[in-house]
Amino acid sequence: MRSMQHPPESAALRPDIVLSWQRSRQCGVDPGAAVGGDPDSDVESGDRLLHAAKPILDELASQLTDSSLCVLLADSDGRIVDRVFGDRTMAQRIERAGVVVGSRLGEDEVGTNALGTPLELRRAIIVNGAEHYLERFKQMSCCGQPIIHPATQRVEGVLDITGISDQANPLFAPLVARAVADIEGRLQAGRRAAQQRLMDAFQRISARPGAAVAAISGDLVLANPAALELLGPVDYQNLRDITGESHTGRIKSGSIELSCGERALVEAERVPGTNNGAVFVVRADRSAPRISRGSIPLHTAGARIKDRLRVIRGATGAVLVCGEPGSGRTTAVADLVEGSTPCLDAATAAVAGTRAWLRTITEQLATRPAFLVIENVDCATTEAIALLTEMLSMPHPTRLVLTSPPVTELSPAVAALVARCPHRIDLPPLRNRSNEIDDIARHMFDGIRPGLRVTARAASALRAATWPGNLTELRAVLTTAAGTCPSGRIDLADLPEPYRVSPRIARLSERELAERRVIIEALERCGGNKVHAARQLGMSRTTLYARMRMLDIDR
Repeated sequence: MRSMQHPPESAALRPDIVLSWQRSRQCGVDPGAAVGGDPDSDVESGDRLLHAAKPILDELASQLTDSSLCVLLADSDGRIVDRVFGDRTMAQRIERAGVVVGSRLGEDEVGTNALGTPLELRRAIIVNGAEHYLERFKQMSCCGQPIIHPATQRVEGVLDITGISDQANPLFAPLVARAVADIEGRLQAGRRAAQQRLMDAFQRISARPGAAVAAISGDLVLANPAALELLGPVDYQNLRDITGESHTGRIKSGSIELSCGERALVEAERVPGTNNGAVFVVRADRSAPRISRGSIPLHTAGARIKDRLRVIRGATGAVLVCGEPGSGRTTAVADLVEGSTPCLDAATAAVAGTRAWLRTITEQLATRPAFLVIENVDCATTEAIALLTEMLSMPHPTRLVLTSPPVTELSPAVAALVARCPHRIDLPPLRNRSNEIDDIARHMFDGIRPGLRVTARAASALRAATWPGNLTELRAVLTTAAGTCPSGRIDLADLPEPYRVSPRIARLSERELAERRVIIEALERCGGNKVHAARQLGMSRTTLYARMRMLDIDR
């Protein structure tokens, strides 16, 4: 039952509470609802937040003895992971309210409170009794503050102190702030210790002769000279992705294909206490055939397109080459026709006049070329569409090659026209080919500045870009960087400023980059409304906020 529809009068001068109540209503939170979550869910005892907070919570427990107070620790999703009570009475009241380990107190689940609301605001806030959205919390007053990792700036969790009163004690805020600072300090110290453990494992294993050794954790990459010579930026990212496949000590052993075209034997071992870190030993697989360094790896979209073009070239009938602007339509057509061929642009018909344009087509067909290319068929006039439709309906020695944007973006009339083409080549946008950036850049450099390469940091930044202009945009960026780069390798600082993404984004895996793009597109469709975007994405708003922070999305 909804007993209240608006914030209390005392909250009229507190915009944070008013906005929090609005968010709570938008999420459909019922003020009379019970606390959600799974109280029986297991909390990972080795979690770095718990590890860092445990001594601080123990100290708070001694300070709060015989008081009607409690301290709650929640993770970045608002899930309770630990509790400390001043007395048994307080423990019983908190239990009756449903706040147990595993309960979720995000704003989207229980409305305004001093655990979920600080996660939304990314700063500390006091929530007095009547300001809570749920009826069951209105006898309590709380102060909560997010725990932010000093190095990564990610929200690791939130710490809350709660008392039974209608107003929070003025001492709550400094007490929580001091405790949070101590936890953040221990998180930073834990990060340094984790890095040292990874370095120790790397030094021990890299002593093996003749092996390329790389150590990779969430925020650190180490490589010996052999690894620097053998591995490219894409290979380091692929090795990073491997660490998510298992939680056991030895996580992979087998053969993989490197970006240079060689096959390699990989052994990998997880290093405990290093933020999912592992040490990889990579050796070239001499028994496997080597692919030419200048070729495109066989599994890439570029290689599949070339294979498709080769098959279509030997067939008969019209061909549609479609893709976003800059995705390589002109290049694909050139590869298909293999030489000089008549080419007309349907967009010019409106300027030159449709009849003159159609007359030019007739004249070109009279010379009986093997191919006739009609670019931008989506811009064709009604008369031009009728003629092209007639041509596609009859056998003809000249094969028509049409180019257009993706079929899903065509008008019904043009879509009906291109549907008559028996062959179609769909060119993927560059944002869906981020694992090929290194190979594509290497081939582009042959025409820009032969021998030029990109460093691992620059390649990671290029893979993280969204590329609305596709290959055309990439070539422009590489050309600009090549003109200012003083050495033979383009580094992050040599890229144009908009493409120098943060190190956090550059370290994201291919899956995380894809997720990042999906979330950004959803936010753009919804005009920045996170509640609507979360519903489109099928997740809670708290989860969306957490993923946005994790993926460094600032919207």
